[in-house]
Amino acid sequence: MRFPKYRFILLIATLATLPSSLAAAQAWVNAKGELSLNLRSDYQTSQGVWHGPTLITGLPAQALNEALAVEYVPLDHLAIGATLNANSVRYTGPQTLPGSTFPLNHGRQDDGSFHGSVTDLDLEARYQAYDGAVTLTPVLRLRTPVTDYEQKGYAAAGSHLMEGSLGFHVGKYGLGLEDLVFQASYLFTYVAKESGGGAATEQFRVNRSDADLSLSYVISSKFIVGAGAAFRYTHDGFDLENFAPLTRSDPSNPLIMWHDPVLKVAYLAPAAVASYQLTPAWSLAGRFAAVVWGQNTSNAISFGLTLGWENNLID
Repeated sequence: MRFPKYRFILLIATLATLPSSLAAAQAWVNAKGELSLNLRSDYQTSQGVWHGPTLITGLPAQALNEALAVEYVPLDHLAIGATLNANSVRYTGPQTLPGSTFPLNHGRQDDGSFHGSVTDLDLEARYQAYDGAVTLTPVLRLRTPVTDYEQKGYAAAGSHLMEGSLGFHVGKYGLGLEDLVFQASYLFTYVAKESGGGAATEQFRVNRSDADLSLSYVISSKFIVGAGAAFRYTHDGFDLENFAPLTRSDPSNPLIMWHDPVLKVAYLAPAAVASYQLTPAWSLAGRFAAVVWGQNTSNAISFGLTLGWENNLID
């Protein structure tokens, strides 16, 4: 079947603690010659951090996450793309543990001010391998830091680690109802080791699995609404349940300062989305997402917009 030219919605997990960007349909590849540009912006706020399964509040942080993405279809069924990510992050909590001199600030950006950074470049290739009862599209993604941004602290800009991801997207148009669209994806990400803390951080490799799903309904040729969820599970890493005992037993351990890039993060984040086709070339999508369960991550809430443009360079 030929996929109708509508913009559908799928959760995409990014560098932030929850999926801060929702993109056009990933299970389907546009026609040969199609060029797409997307400018994404999300405001994210949190009030606490899960130490293992226990939420510790009173650690507020805010972030503005931005991304500029371009994708081109040079051959039938093959899409290649690149995304440049940036953010501005602020930690507004206490600098020391209340009633103690123990420092809570452990990164150079944990000073109460917003700090902006261009962070990572993502490169991606998708190939629509099968289009029958369902559509199957394998995906390969690479991420590399492009600046020397801060990776420690409550206001860390990211992990500053190279990554490689391999997975697939599945989609079905007409799931029971003619205009109901289902999409799901799975990505396994292999992550470089963090050397900043020496052997203490190099003992971990924070490879992770990300599984996303969404249901979208095409209300009209211009307006689409949807809901979904993103799940992340990190297969190895440092558990913040061990942080307090570590400060007492080994106060000079590098993990006290360098734990952020090697955390064993897990979370579940539902989301609601809507997309409107402004013109044949321009579209606008809005979204809301929240981490409702997590381990070793913040209880983040995110609001965002994506402005999209596409045109076929061959037609």
